[in-house]
Amino acid sequence: MIVVIGVVLIAGVVACLVDPFGGMVTLMFINIVQPGELYHVFNVLHVERVVALLTIFMMLARGVRFVFPPLAKRMLFFFGATVASIPLAFWISNSITSDTEFAKTIILAMVLVALVTNRRRLRVVLAFYCALVGYLAGSGMVQYLQGNFQVRMHVDRLVGLTNASNNPDTLGLTIATALPIVYLFTLKGNPAWMRWGMRALIVLLLISLLLTGSRGSLLTFLTIFVLALAVSRRRMLLLPTAAVLGLATWVLLPPQYQARYETVDHLKHDESYQNRLISWDGGIHMFLHNPLTGIGIGNYVDANGAKYWPTKPRFYLDAHSLYFKILGELGLLGVITFTAFVVTFFKVNARIRSLLLEQGDAPPWLRYYPLACNLVIIGLLYCGYAYHDVYRSTWYFFAALSAALLLALEREAAEAAGGREPAAAEPAALALGWPA
Repeated sequence: MIVVIGVVLIAGVVACLVDPFGGMVTLMFINIVQPGELYHVFNVLHVERVVALLTIFMMLARGVRFVFPPLAKRMLFFFGATVASIPLAFWISNSITSDTEFAKTIILAMVLVALVTNRRRLRVVLAFYCALVGYLAGSGMVQYLQGNFQVRMHVDRLVGLTNASNNPDTLGLTIATALPIVYLFTLKGNPAWMRWGMRALIVLLLISLLLTGSRGSLLTFLTIFVLALAVSRRRMLLLPTAAVLGLATWVLLPPQYQARYETVDHLKHDESYQNRLISWDGGIHMFLHNPLTGIGIGNYVDANGAKYWPTKPRFYLDAHSLYFKILGELGLLGVITFTAFVVTFFKVNARIRSLLLEQGDAPPWLRYYPLACNLVIIGLLYCGYAYHDVYRSTWYFFAALSAALLLALEREAAEAAGGREPAAAEPAALALGWPA
């Protein structure tokens, strides 16, 4: 495994020297696979930092500049709110560390906006993302079958190898929000091998999702699935089919997982859920303590246990809610900037859909991208009632792709209106097969 990762990283560096798009794809690999956690040698070599700096340097050397369309600006404004929370933070060093990590997500998003300059590059990035999520689920499944899993709440729960997937809720949500994107590559217009490969991947992801034992992730997937069926033209055929498959899945599901998911019916008696309600109350008091900038990014757990938990013994519990997380850690600045970011995100996807309809030449995977992306957003907002994933990279990754796609489509429309053909691909980019 270490040899495979080493080869991929070396190939990524070489690709970056030819075209910075290769470095960006390598950064995606590093952020999801996290080789530094798997093997210490990659941590010592600071591979993430090296590849990020090399990618940005090659961008600038090749004359590629950062661009800041409205959605990218909204991301930066929200990042500004996290920075503004530091001076009055409950624990300043916590906030500095957390914001440094979040900055990496924002930097990658800005690189994506600059480098995903056309449809072909978007397709490569989306397909590679699906493959990486498949790796997370597949590696977790291998560990599970070997008897390596977490036992939490009397359930054997599938998890992955690194921080990107070693929590069943984190892995479950990653899978649930990836499924609409994976589905895009099962549509006509993609090669047959890709369509069948992605169908097999969907089966793997669904099984892995069930085995995580994550109630919130399963409910998120069901919400996305029901909404997708509701807008489908074939819903009258698909609804009964889905009902039969769902019933069969439930019957075949091992009893421990059935018992786990049945606990949704009696949350009033669930100690874990009741503690979350107390944690939410702590978020309100954090906001009241400092309404403008909150108690600082990355401080919810420590502030909750040290000051805001109302009973003894005090629990060091995170928000378990995106909404109370923003309210408590970032205050009004966070609420306003994140709301603006989400609203702009939906508007950008609506504009993309409109341009694709006007141009009329989009393949099915691209035509349905705005819908799939909106389903991802809705899924993240829905699970936000129980998950504190405001800094999750999924938000900013897909926001960057939507911002980049809108720029590309507007450029295509402008070129078509001016009677000019799109610029030819650079020979250096084609040399390695990267879509230019």
